[in-house]
Order: sequence, then C-alpha cells, then structure tokens
Amino acid sequence: MKGLMLGGLAGLLFGSLFANMGMLGSILGLLINVLAVVVLIVVIRKIFTYFKDKKKKEDTNPWRG
Repeated sequence: MKGLMLGGLAGLLFGSLFANMGMLGSILGLLINVLAVVVLIVVIRKIFTYFKDKKKKEDTNPWRG
C-alpha cells in the first residue's frame, strides 16, 4: 500500500503541475513517471552489483591465510 500511496501522490503532483498544458502535460507526466521507474531500476541494479562484486572480492583466494 505504501507504493500505491506514493505513486498516487506523485500522480496528483505532476497531474496538477501539468494540468493546464493539454496533451503536452499528459506527455510530460508520462515521461516523468517513466524516468522515475528507470531511475529506480538503475539504483536497484547498482546496489545488487555492488554486493555481488563485494562477495567476489572477499572469496578470491580462500586458501590464503
């Protein structure tokens, strides 16, 4: 429910921001929402690769004392 609430608030914010622009406002709202999704995916991917690389660096030579 938290994601729905934040998405709804963002929709209301950008909807009212671009409301009097007509079709261009709808397109700009869509672009901002798509950009937010892309940024979220990039951040999650960076976090995942950071922890994956960190584990590889720790296990490079486990037989060395």
